[in-house]
Amino acid sequence: MTINKPIHIGKISGPQGGKKYLFLHKITTKEYQWFFEDGSDTGIGGPSIEYAIREAGKMRKSFFFSPVLCGFRYTLPERDEHGMNALFHQLLSSRTSFNGVYFDEEAGHNCFVQNPSEEALSFVAKFQSSD
Repeated sequence: MTINKPIHIGKISGPQGGKKYLFLHKITTKEYQWFFEDGSDTGIGGPSIEYAIREAGKMRKSFFFSPVLCGFRYTLPERDEHGMNALFHQLLSSRTSFNGVYFDEEAGHNCFVQNPSEEALSFVAKFQSSD
């Protein structure tokens, strides 16, 4: 299976303090799956992005799971006051557009992402160069 750009990124920390990144990918129209950095399957997923994120939090009892902060997504033309947590693919779309604005098909509006973590930005550079 070919792994494309991820929908979202998370990380797990083990009891010994080690950290590993997980990448959420869309497998079929109704299946999302988490993979380790090396492409191996975690066995964690679900029928929606939200469900897959919740399952990752529940299934890793011996590990601490947390999504990587990818910033906040704001809709245009009228900017939301607070924004919503952005997924990695939304951050990537915003960062790779000419002016930061991209059309989000799920929202049905133009959007932009602001205030991502440095950790998330390091992955943007990685996936921009893999085009």
